[in-house]
Amino acid sequence: MKRTGVFFLTMLTAIAFACSRQDVEEYAMVTFMIGDVTKNNVSIQIGELIGNNDILQTAGDSFCDVKIGESIIRIKEKSKVIISNLVHKNEIESTQLGLDVGKMLCKPKKLLKSEKFIIKTPTAVAGVRGTQFIVEADKAKTTRIKVYDGKIQVAKRIMKFDNNVDQVLEVAPVLEEKEKVIITSDEVKKAEKAVEKILDIEAKKGGVVEISAIIEQSKNAIVVSEKSIEAFAAGDFAQENKELIEVAEKPKEVIVKIAKAIKEEKQEPKPDGRLLITRYEIYFIKNGTVLWEGKVVDSPIRKDERVYIASGKYVFCATNEGPVLWRMSIDNDGKFQLRDDKLIVVSQGQEIVLDPETGQKL
Repeated sequence: MKRTGVFFLTMLTAIAFACSRQDVEEYAMVTFMIGDVTKNNVSIQIGELIGNNDILQTAGDSFCDVKIGESIIRIKEKSKVIISNLVHKNEIESTQLGLDVGKMLCKPKKLLKSEKFIIKTPTAVAGVRGTQFIVEADKAKTTRIKVYDGKIQVAKRIMKFDNNVDQVLEVAPVLEEKEKVIITSDEVKKAEKAVEKILDIEAKKGGVVEISAIIEQSKNAIVVSEKSIEAFAAGDFAQENKELIEVAEKPKEVIVKIAKAIKEEKQEPKPDGRLLITRYEIYFIKNGTVLWEGKVVDSPIRKDERVYIASGKYVFCATNEGPVLWRMSIDNDGKFQLRDDKLIVVSQGQEIVLDPETGQKL
């Protein structure tokens, strides 16, 4: 009886460990990507787990979505992001990311008081409590931050205060919805000189130098001035806001289907790639990665073991198993039909007639 009790306790411990391990593993992962993405200079795929100190890089015409707890970010093309710190304990989430160069679309969850979501670039720090914003950093170390919903606190990044970001952000002004700011390398250099001058003065006085006191004294130099905060032009706001709204975690069953299709394409490559059609999206997969994603507008047409679908910039014909038979680049609104053994696609209000066998225009 005693041995049974020990066995039962051991099983409970193993189950609890397995559950907690799964929670940790699934806390941060790549939920979707298009093109070439690496983690620590090694190519990755959808479903890849992400941890502290990992470095994610995207190539041209590539991007990836990363789920971090209940938050999600999209790392755009030609970007380098450092996962500086991920904390997930007792349902509390704290995240710190570094954008070395490139562009990130950020949709953090609505944070509790004890939670953090902080982004650092070479010249700026930003802290939020549930908002939607975009951060850009170029090779000249210029940072651009745009807020699309909610509020964000922004300050110049002073390396001497890198371990005191919370205190810096406490004195920083708030950037609100439809506002943007630009921080340049020259501005940060001036701020660093102002901080150094104050530090020298305090050091000459002797005694302990309190960082909080230095931050307070130098806040006019390190914070973003109200004059540098600008409002969006209506047109500028609309396009990027639309993409930001569309950034969302894909259902697990969709992620599984994409991963399976990628695996099949790797094991048995098709000359023209492979098509995956889910309830709402279309994925074109070739060379072991997703190269394009579109929206399902009209239901696919199935005839003689072929599948026809139109969306955005392409019209596809594939077998029922997925291999692409032909692909035509035609801007379209997703509306199409099979009529009199001809495929009719609507492009810019005009009907385009295609041969269902070859995809060639008739």
